[in-house]
Amino acid sequence: MNEAVQLSLLVYGLGVVIALAAAVLIKFIVVALAWGERKAVPAVVPAAPSSAGIPPHHLVVIAAAAHAMVGANRIVHIGAAAGTAGWSAEGRFAHHGSHHPATHH
Repeated sequence: MNEAVQLSLLVYGLGVVIALAAAVLIKFIVVALAWGERKAVPAVVPAAPSSAGIPPHHLVVIAAAAHAMVGANRIVHIGAAAGTAGWSAEGRFAHHGSHHPATHH
């Protein structure tokens, strides 16, 4: 019985060491990739006034504020949130319906 407890503790300890080593390795990879992706911030060139009549210097300030909030990520789309619940519900309905035995002939 004593050998079984010792073996269990050894396996548990080995698992902890391996998990810690894996976490450190993953952290190193994440830091290395983030360091490699650092780029110089491109200069913002003011655009011509839009059709909405927003002055170019206001657009520059808005873009700078958005960059400060979002960070290195990109803003892909700015607009009202589309109601996509219908599409996802229809997709789930079709997927679940495909598993129904009566549909397989």
